[in-house]
Amino acid sequence: MKFVQLKSLKDLVMLIASSPSMNVIQHLQNGAVHMYFIIGGTLSEIFLYFVKETKSLEGKFITYNTYTGEIGFAEKLLHEPNLNSFPVVEIENQDLLPEELLNRVNDL
Repeated sequence: MKFVQLKSLKDLVMLIASSPSMNVIQHLQNGAVHMYFIIGGTLSEIFLYFVKETKSLEGKFITYNTYTGEIGFAEKLLHEPNLNSFPVVEIENQDLLPEELLNRVNDL
């Protein structure tokens, strides 16, 4: 698995907004770090695109205004022109990312 740490949450949202196949952001709390990520890749490699935040984001959806480029947060799905809403999926427990990989991400 390859890791791609993005500079900001906006970069992650723009990556999803430009993808025809991804539209969900996953959230995993790893100690004091909140990791927001998507998983992508090819047939031979898996990529984890992520950002780390010090606190949890507000809302169950991240909104992206394609006209202004602004990012916002909402508790429900919004249907407005020029506005995309991406659900944030909360991960309670997982074995996709083993502890050693999470530690590696924390050290980035």
